[in-house]
Order: sequence, then C-alpha cells, then structure tokens
Amino acid sequence: MNAGARGDRRMRVTVETDAAEWLLAASDDPGRVRLQWASGSGLADLPVGPVFDLVRMCDDIGTAVIQALRRRDAAGPVMLATASHVLSFLVPPGSAAEWKGWLAGTAYARRRSVAAAGPGRVLRCPRPGCVRQGHVWLIRPGGPLTDSRTLRGALEEAIDRPGLPDVLFR
Repeated sequence: MNAGARGDRRMRVTVETDAAEWLLAASDDPGRVRLQWASGSGLADLPVGPVFDLVRMCDDIGTAVIQALRRRDAAGPVMLATASHVLSFLVPPGSAAEWKGWLAGTAYARRRSVAAAGPGRVLRCPRPGCVRQGHVWLIRPGGPLTDSRTLRGALEEAIDRPGLPDVLFR
C-alpha cells in the first residue's frame, strides 16, 4: 500500500470515527448503541428529539432534494433505508412540529411521500461507513444539521424538477 492510500484510509477512518462519536453523543446510552452496532443486525436505535428531528422522504423526492441542498452547500446528514426507499434528513430539534404543521393537508401527507418525526421516535441507523440491512449514511453525521427552512426550499425546488412522477404530488 502506498503512502497516499494509507493517508486516504486514515482520513476516512477519522471521518467515520468523528461521525460515530457524534451519533453516540446523541444517545442517552452510548454503550447500548455500541452493542447494537456490534450485534447481528448492526443497527442502533437513536432517540429522535434531543439532538435532532427527522424529515423523511421517499427516495425519488429525496434524491432531488439532496441535489438542491448540495447546490446551496447546505446538505446535512442523510440516511437511506433501501428496503423502504426512504431518506431521513437530520434537522434541528423542534423542526418536526414545524414540518407537521406545514405538511397537514398537502399531497405529501396524503401520499406519505414526506413526513416528520420528533420526540418519542427512533432512528435505526448503522455505524457511519457501514451498510447494514440496507441502511447507509449518504451524508455522514458530524457536521451541521440541515436547516429546516432550507430543506423546505430544496423540496419546493426539487418538485419543480422535470422527471419526478406526478403521482407523488397529486
């Protein structure tokens, strides 16, 4: 292995370790999270609410939203659950209530293509850098969360993008 490859590996391990430490800090029981990551499923249950809320979207919409957020240099942590085709965006605590109010009565809520989750819910997630039971971090935690209003703007931009199925919004 050449020196450049070793340096890349060290940097990746550091980024993944920092992301894992961030998730552990979000838990009220980091030891339990470590055990769950080491278990057969490799997924840990993190409480939603104290450190982050979630906005979940079907992957058709969510992928377009990530692109819109990246254009704004505003993409925070995002996890994909491949079996359910759902992206979970980590947003600041308290954002779920704002989103629920905004979503009420919209086509998103009727079609369940976008939903918010706050306190009392859990995020089942793998250790950063790992894929477990189809769960993978597309954008690792550790940096800033996605601003709720910026995420809403990115969603509105994404739905105007040609190519998304109209059935998601009607």
